[in-house]
Amino acid sequence: MADILEPGEIIKPQLTLEEAKALLTRLYGLTPLTVKEFNSYDDRNFYFTVDSKTSNPHLITTWPNGYILKVTNKGDSKDPSFSDAQNEMILHMSDAGLAVPEPIKNISGNMKSMETLSTDNKTSQNIVRLLKFIPGKTFYEIDPWTTANFYQCGEFIARMDQSLATFNHPAYNNRNSIWFLSSIPAVKDFVSAITDDEKRKLVVDIIDQFCELVIPASKEMEKGIIHGDFNEQNILCSKNEATGEYEISSVIDFGDSQYNPLLYEVSITIMYMMTKCTVIPPVMAGGHVLAGYIKHRDLPLLERKLIRTCVAARYAQSLVMGAYSYAQDPGNEYLLITAKTGWKTLAEFWSLEQGQLYKEWDTII
Repeated sequence: MADILEPGEIIKPQLTLEEAKALLTRLYGLTPLTVKEFNSYDDRNFYFTVDSKTSNPHLITTWPNGYILKVTNKGDSKDPSFSDAQNEMILHMSDAGLAVPEPIKNISGNMKSMETLSTDNKTSQNIVRLLKFIPGKTFYEIDPWTTANFYQCGEFIARMDQSLATFNHPAYNNRNSIWFLSSIPAVKDFVSAITDDEKRKLVVDIIDQFCELVIPASKEMEKGIIHGDFNEQNILCSKNEATGEYEISSVIDFGDSQYNPLLYEVSITIMYMMTKCTVIPPVMAGGHVLAGYIKHRDLPLLERKLIRTCVAARYAQSLVMGAYSYAQDPGNEYLLITAKTGWKTLAEFWSLEQGQLYKEWDTII
């Protein structure tokens, strides 16, 4: 079980590109041709293209699109069974016809290994895995985001969660993380990272309402294994050659997968669709996400009543934890992506009365 992050704790793996290359060769018998690091909050993700020759007896042919070497943070690395759960979840989704980054066996025939990393006379134990790279652009790279994209995201998460209805793993039974919506009460411990009084009051008000309304009602909601972080950096798009438009095609990074209410999945998705929404007012993006979502799963009345609070809570969570993480890792601008438009959008969203917001969404649905 992953512990809730404590203020002041740094859990991100510390290693260089050269050390990542060495891990790839030693563990997977692959020769790197190029390497590029992808953004991540707590893990390290290295994208490699490789030589076609391999000394890995479990890899008959190399994947032409390359691989992601994923070095897990030291917090999640304390729970090796969760890495197993992620691998099985990905393979389950692949069997259901979803394009996902399948895990690769290392030279020893395992889909993960525990490695000792050393930095500044300190060592940490970190899980290392290799995943097939799925080609495409991240949703963040697409501009502009269209209402069709929002609809596609709604469809994708509904199909994804439906496919996971038949999947379970004991690693999810007691798993927790500061990034789960169910951990919103603990986010209050980090609000001191927000130095502006008005902004801090906004997030505290939202957190309080979530604790008052959503936490007690969560016992009555439909639950399942969810991705838990369907954001613009984790969504992949492919180009439709017939239309020339980019469409939602895949999802990556299952490090926040969890057993929680299905409402949390769609709420998280709506929140991230608002972050770079320019074709319509950001507060309206949710209507298009829900239009795609309900094509595959109805939204029960209880979930409908609470979705506004859940969307706002995820926004508050992202802004607070982004500010906190940036304080621990100054210069990592990735940590401030949500904040670029987030405070203004969240204030506008929260100022809308629930009845008015739902009325406007209903005109789209």
